[in-house]
Amino acid sequence: MSKSLLVAFVLLACTACQTELLGSPKPIAAGALSGDYQRSTISVRSKYDGKEVIVRGYVLNPATMPQPDDDQGLVFLEEKGNQSVSKVICWFSREQAIEFSRIKGDQYLTVRGVFNGERGVELKFCKLIKVD
Repeated sequence: MSKSLLVAFVLLACTACQTELLGSPKPIAAGALSGDYQRSTISVRSKYDGKEVIVRGYVLNPATMPQPDDDQGLVFLEEKGNQSVSKVICWFSREQAIEFSRIKGDQYLTVRGVFNGERGVELKFCKLIKVD
């Protein structure tokens, strides 16, 4: 009986450790994601298309708010000081506009969105996680 309790305890402890180690995923740098996409569009699309990812990047300008006839606004994330790498376009809904209106430019953002690599490095359904 005590041996089976010990085994159960060890399994429970391992599960708790695994959950702790997995935690929340580490953000992908906008410059790294864009650079990888430029080097191998197929590789990046097969890895991320349709999946939710967290991206951290620099924004030079404020977010573009949805206009009266538009459903979405956008913000461009990039690697600060590296203009040779394309930007990550982050599309957000009208419902997220209040959160994204906090972005004034010359800041770092962390966002969560669904990757779509059809026309470039784009995240759809973005939610703002953090503004630095």
